[in-house]
Amino acid sequence: MTGQISTTKSARSRFPATADEELWFARPFSGHEIFGRRAPLEIELGTGKARFLIAAAGANPSRDFVGIERSLSYYRIASRRISRARLANARIVRADARMFVDGCLAAGSVRAFHVYFPDPWPKKRQRKRRLLDGVFLEVLASKLEPGGVLKIATDHPGYAGELRPLLQTVEDLEEIEWDSLPTPPPTHYEIKYRAEGRAIQRFLLRRK
Repeated sequence: MTGQISTTKSARSRFPATADEELWFARPFSGHEIFGRRAPLEIELGTGKARFLIAAAGANPSRDFVGIERSLSYYRIASRRISRARLANARIVRADARMFVDGCLAAGSVRAFHVYFPDPWPKKRQRKRRLLDGVFLEVLASKLEPGGVLKIATDHPGYAGELRPLLQTVEDLEEIEWDSLPTPPPTHYEIKYRAEGRAIQRFLLRRK
């Protein structure tokens, strides 16, 4: 009997247990409706444990922050931490980043996208899985409001080297100096990689 109970609990932990844990799919997303106000909207793709999201929302109460996280285990961690932080301007949505941005956000509705340390999928056969390809960069640009920004950081030199020429092909984006805007709070990965002495490449793009 004990083994059956343990197995049941384990199985439940791998599947959505509440409505908010279901993947957000093919539904329009409106920051105005979610937060009950009109404020600049910033979105982090790949929230992980929500360190950046909580720090950024706490430091910028006049802006609204949404984290997108597909992993159910990370979604649960982030959701608990955001709830404990008691921030009215921070939310997390469980969704596939590419599908959410492309199919659920209105054009020109986002002030900033944050993409920090996405999976580099370093092997050649894996590169088609990368989030930041030429097509998706065009989509991200279309969702930014004029003057809105896309912030990217990676510790993988190969990814950074291939990303730079891709960014230059997106006509609606112009690269500006990273230090021209306030430095964003570090993510868990950034803190870890700094401690390991890894070099971090950063990109800041602005919608023309």
